[in-house]
Amino acid sequence: MNVLHLFLFFLVISLNKGIAQVDEILIDKNTEDIRLQIEALDHSKVEEIISLSNLLYKRAFDTNDAQNMIEALQHLSTANLNSGNNQLAIEYLDNASSIAEKEELRDQNIFIINLKGNHYFDIEEYDKASSAYSEALSKAEKIKNQSYISIIKTNLAFIKLRTGDYRTALTELKNSEKELLMYAHKSTEKRVHTGLMLFNARISEAYIKLNLLDSALYANDRGLKFTKKTKIDNIHIDLLLHRGIIYKNKKKYTKALTFLNQAKSLCYKANDIVFLGKILNLIGECKLNQEEYEGSIKVLSESLEILTNKYSNSDELSRCYKLLGQAHKKNGDLENSNYYYEQHILSLSKLNSKKSSASKKIRDITMADYQSEIDILENQKKKQKNRLTYSQIGLSLFGISLVIIVFFFQKAKKKNKKKFDILLTKIEKQENIHTKITPAQKQPLTDIKNKKSESQSSELYISDQLYEQILQGLQKIESQEYYLKTECNLYNVAKKIATNTSYLSKVINSHFGKNFNTYINDLRIAYAIVRLKNDSKFRSYSIKSIAEEVGYKSADSFSKYFKIHTGLLPSFYIKELKSKH
Repeated sequence: MNVLHLFLFFLVISLNKGIAQVDEILIDKNTEDIRLQIEALDHSKVEEIISLSNLLYKRAFDTNDAQNMIEALQHLSTANLNSGNNQLAIEYLDNASSIAEKEELRDQNIFIINLKGNHYFDIEEYDKASSAYSEALSKAEKIKNQSYISIIKTNLAFIKLRTGDYRTALTELKNSEKELLMYAHKSTEKRVHTGLMLFNARISEAYIKLNLLDSALYANDRGLKFTKKTKIDNIHIDLLLHRGIIYKNKKKYTKALTFLNQAKSLCYKANDIVFLGKILNLIGECKLNQEEYEGSIKVLSESLEILTNKYSNSDELSRCYKLLGQAHKKNGDLENSNYYYEQHILSLSKLNSKKSSASKKIRDITMADYQSEIDILENQKKKQKNRLTYSQIGLSLFGISLVIIVFFFQKAKKKNKKKFDILLTKIEKQENIHTKITPAQKQPLTDIKNKKSESQSSELYISDQLYEQILQGLQKIESQEYYLKTECNLYNVAKKIATNTSYLSKVINSHFGKNFNTYINDLRIAYAIVRLKNDSKFRSYSIKSIAEEVGYKSADSFSKYFKIHTGLLPSFYIKELKSKH
């Protein structure tokens, strides 16, 4: 009996004191009976699954049955993950993988390592998930197991989705769904339904990220349809959660809360807390938008406790701090608001120090964005100093926190200064060669014949003549600066150039590689960048007035797209321009 098996045996026994009682009840059961009983249990019966899995491991260990030892460890891993015991869940899989490796159970070892990647994915450790999937894929390719290769590549598409490559992920997910349907006759109905639920959950998520909410709702509907046929609680929770996000993004907060509360109830019913912190954050955000500040703080505090204890590396913890900062500010509690904003900044720093190439894109956030929020809070606190008292300890702690914040602020400021210098050099260089800065700059409208995209869909054929006509119409729109008007939308532009919205969208997407909104935003921001540089009077306008001048209805929208386009806030860009004149 090898040392590894002996270690695992004592590990399992020590983790469940109730095994002796279960053993008495099932004393006449063999390993097959116990295995079937575990499979028959609902996933919400976590304690029963753990007890029976411990017993299965003991029986398998006694007979040196590697297959059932591995199966027991897999059940123990999943049950502990659902209970929030994440590290223990991973350790069980590492031990199962060691047994499979020793016994040369290659297919089973690939399954275990892929499952480990799934566990890391569920707890938002995307860098570790990516490593696990990569290891599993390498092993699958060595033995040419096409089924596992396909599954693991789909899981890697999930990673792309969570790390910002939404369009690539969407394409790969749709292809995987088609492949599943093509070979559905070779699988069980339950597996097909499970796959379709999961694919539509992720496809819906991709559409949400691309702000195509109606498409997201359609995919979500398709996924939920299968929950009535096949019971997989964690995917059902996932679908309800994203349905809540869709309605939240549509600003239908009451409807969003209906689905988020359903997801929350199912989490408790299924004993599955993996999604609970995220769900509570979303509920808190909806209540915040409904101006229910006390209710928002209560829910977010519950989320904070779960995330701090179970998912300290999750992006959701950082998001929870930010939402609590906003909720306390709205509720008039500036001290707590300031505290949570500081925690938000510190947590971003912690996440950035741990992230790998797999998760860099989703955390490309400049911490300086929140420094202005803290400065405002500090000014408000000074006005209220007659109502606020601080002990010496409190002042010391605040001083330390402020030093940390200033450090990060100065670091971000230096980074922004570098971005500004690069941007200014680029503008001046292009002005010197008399080139107008527009998103079309690398794709002149006059060069039409060779620019027609190879990706033009056969479902919406556009003749060369119509294609050229639409591009010439867009050139006219640009030259007349119609894009600076607030009424510049897809419908009105299509009307002005005598086409329909479908053709217009298709040509813009095909020729410029972007959707209509991005095309217009790029034109507006490019205009603003150049005019702010050359027009001192324009620089003296408020951000709100500048936003209205270039076609935006709010300063927030303008600032958001300016930051996306340049990496800088407009206020910083203007300040640096003023310092140079």
